[in-house]
Amino acid sequence: WLKECPCPWLGPRGCTGGWGGGMAGGAMQRYQEAQTLLEKAIAAGEVKRKALINAQDALTSLGRRGLGNGRSAAPSASQVQAAAKKVEDAASAVRQAATEEQKLEGQVRAAKVKAAEESPEHFMPKKVEVPTAPVVPTEVAPMPAPEPSGPPPTTIALVFPGQGSQYVNMLGTVKDNPEVQQMVAAAEAVLGWNPLDVCLSGPEDKLEETSICQPCMFLGGMAGLVKLRESRPEAVERPGSVAGLSLGEYTALCAAGVFTFEEGMKLVKVRGQAMAEAAKTRPQSMLSVFGVDQETLEKLCKEQAADGEICQIANHLFPRGFSCAGTTSAITKLKEEVEKAGAMQAKLLKTSGGFHTDLMRPAQEKLSAALEELMPKMKPPRCDVYMNVTGKKIKAGTPPADFVPMLAKQLCSAVLWEASVRLMIEDGMTEFFEVGPMRQLKAMMKRIDMNMWSNMTNVEI
Repeated sequence: WLKECPCPWLGPRGCTGGWGGGMAGGAMQRYQEAQTLLEKAIAAGEVKRKALINAQDALTSLGRRGLGNGRSAAPSASQVQAAAKKVEDAASAVRQAATEEQKLEGQVRAAKVKAAEESPEHFMPKKVEVPTAPVVPTEVAPMPAPEPSGPPPTTIALVFPGQGSQYVNMLGTVKDNPEVQQMVAAAEAVLGWNPLDVCLSGPEDKLEETSICQPCMFLGGMAGLVKLRESRPEAVERPGSVAGLSLGEYTALCAAGVFTFEEGMKLVKVRGQAMAEAAKTRPQSMLSVFGVDQETLEKLCKEQAADGEICQIANHLFPRGFSCAGTTSAITKLKEEVEKAGAMQAKLLKTSGGFHTDLMRPAQEKLSAALEELMPKMKPPRCDVYMNVTGKKIKAGTPPADFVPMLAKQLCSAVLWEASVRLMIEDGMTEFFEVGPMRQLKAMMKRIDMNMWSNMTNVEI
């Protein structure tokens, strides 16, 4: 459901980050100047986007008055037209700002190429000698846990994408890595099919199948950790915290040492198959919504959830950015209603089910059984983990029995991603790595915290 970012001014692959100063040379200076212009344009665009939100709020307020609340007079037609015109003008300004940002991003990329030719040393990643892990044919080595007397955790957060960030040819940059090959072999032993073949060759519609996509995304996130460890070993060995969006929560827990790669793959296999089966029980859909407040959206969802229909907010992604899920008839009506309420975007998503709603109850039961069976083998996390269901952290060292049941609950509960990210920042995380395919989480970070967006790096595979 994240195949295309819900935010209309963020492309599906997110945005470029900034580079530090202290560099000399003509091309380097032009690169820095282009970067500065881009940062100013982004800041100006944010002001325009806030103005649009305010205009939408004003129009919504007039609409509520028009329904009659007994406390204020209904607005005149001219007032409504004027408010609608302000929304239209503000939306136009936002589109212009997005166009300007895209143009400047292109200039930054071009300037960077020139600067790299002049001073290549400034763009070379730091090389760190990492001892090669021994190849174990039957089991993938777990992520290393820090020694009790070793250095403290970093203030680095690792975040992992979920279903929807997949694309054909992912894992192409890491497929020859011995550790990744070991993971692929272990995954094939669990699944009965080779996930690397599907990742590299597709076809796309097969990769989008829930039972196929989820194991591939789990593999992709874990392979991303191998790649990240080559340049930033401390990020993998001593993360300050981890979190994952929906399916990505399993990758996060594996990175935190709660279960092994093979154990995680077994859970993801059960989860994907159970969700795919639950999606066949009745017609289900998901809707990406941007530009309405949570209170309005909850009210509209409740109105559509009548006569046995299901309609719920499934994901709280960023300010005024959500996805909703439920029965197809209810979601179709919800699309019409949120558009009337002034949403900037209301788009039906290519998904196979109404994830994170009561429609997943059958899957929840099957996943609960698998989690209970594996529970005795699980270990406390070696770092803080921020959970989807609560948006709050589970501290390092917490017994698995205290938080693992949330994984089953997550199937039928809304994902509180924005709350999780904000709390991670509040708790002192200073650098984020998005580990896995695409740049969806960074695109969301741009709407959640602009400062942290500039300190977020994508580890693509």
